[in-house]
Amino acid sequence: MQNVLPAPEKTGLNISALHWAGFLGIAVLVLVTSGIGLPSVLVVALGVAGMATLVLSWLGIGRLAAGLPERRLYWIAVSWCAPLLFARPLFSGDINSYLAQGLIAAKGFDTYLVGPAEALGADSPVTMAVSHYWRDTPAPYGPAFVALARTIAHVAGDAFVPTVLLHRLLGLIGIVLMAWALPRLARRVGVSPSIALWLALLNPLVLWHVVAGVHNDGLMVGLMVAGLELVLMGAAKTGAARPSLIAAGVIAVSAAANIKIVAVAGLLFVGVDLFRRATPAGRVAVALGLPAGFAAVTVAISLGSGLGFGWVRVLSGVSGQVHSWMAPTNELGFLVGGVGKIFGADLTDGAIKVFSIVGAILGLAVGARLLWLTYREKLHPLHGAGLTFAAMLVLGPVVQPWYLLWTVALLAVSLTTGRGRWILAVVSAVFGVLLPPANGGAVSLALGYLIAVVLVGGTLFVLKRKGLLPEIRLRKSRT
Repeated sequence: MQNVLPAPEKTGLNISALHWAGFLGIAVLVLVTSGIGLPSVLVVALGVAGMATLVLSWLGIGRLAAGLPERRLYWIAVSWCAPLLFARPLFSGDINSYLAQGLIAAKGFDTYLVGPAEALGADSPVTMAVSHYWRDTPAPYGPAFVALARTIAHVAGDAFVPTVLLHRLLGLIGIVLMAWALPRLARRVGVSPSIALWLALLNPLVLWHVVAGVHNDGLMVGLMVAGLELVLMGAAKTGAARPSLIAAGVIAVSAAANIKIVAVAGLLFVGVDLFRRATPAGRVAVALGLPAGFAAVTVAISLGSGLGFGWVRVLSGVSGQVHSWMAPTNELGFLVGGVGKIFGADLTDGAIKVFSIVGAILGLAVGARLLWLTYREKLHPLHGAGLTFAAMLVLGPVVQPWYLLWTVALLAVSLTTGRGRWILAVVSAVFGVLLPPANGGAVSLALGYLIAVVLVGGTLFVLKRKGLLPEIRLRKSRT
């Protein structure tokens, strides 16, 4: 297979320049969002400029990633994450919901029956900090995460800063698990471990939405990929199977699914692959053992935490109550609703429901087809699971930028073509600058993004004219 690789003599200089340019972009973002009193338009402009600098640096490193040692990429990841540990929560207010849900559980209320307003009081400062969309809704997360949020609430109470730091610690645990599992999974598929680390671990979405944004998707993805690696390690073709490793992997993936249920897709695809490769007796063990293991872990977490099974009841309803403008199915609903308004009819809600149902049916069909291709050995199970997550994003009723991490983590280790990886990288880059770092009116946001484009574009132009941009010389070689 033919790849584009850098000239070795240029790699060190280019990587260092790109590394520290990305660090500078992150530092600017952290500084302007720290509350130093800048007008919102400048916070958006400078923040987006810092974000774009990081994204461009990351894309530049991607041109050279195949020739980099893994330890160099780990060092870049550590240095890029470090400033964001001290940043205010950015791009989302979900951490306020985590705080509220942890307090609700700590006070003994059922988080799957009541929302912050009912449990904590509508006038509570914690409730007031939660988005008005979620003040009357129960927790949409599994018992593993709610139990962790409850533990944090017992430690930090309603203090915001300790709560943020402890939830960031959970995200960092997820990132460490990703750092361990990604290169190992990549080697199983024949993908460069360094490319997988660049595409998934250094991805701007990890920085923005796991470290800065404090989303629980980081812990979920980390547990999922680590669990999948343990399962595959235990079921390796060479040597005897190691049931203890398979069991540990099933526990890890099941724990991830008890944070967000979507993680179970990874176990499903690996299970189909194990079933295909097993002896007749082994197939019985796989068909019964994996579902039983998942059920046992789920029952243990649900009952052991005292949270029960109320989370199963809210799986289909809570997140979909707010119409996500990024979801393609919702966009179709908005389009039909807009046409309906021309004729005096309010069709938006009904159209969104119809398209959501159609999307769910198509998603099940796509997932079934990918499972069949995996069983027929046409797809690697990690690739099939990654494509299934992509189908969830395209056909699901709710899409957020951090949801892309579900598919990035698995496609980064299973895409074997440079074109596929760069398509995923470009999509990540677009989502990496899609959300502004501060709220503001439409005029402030539009003007802020325009100023950011001028700042970044002008800086690149001047550096290019002065010959100060690091030059990436490429040559073709066979690997």
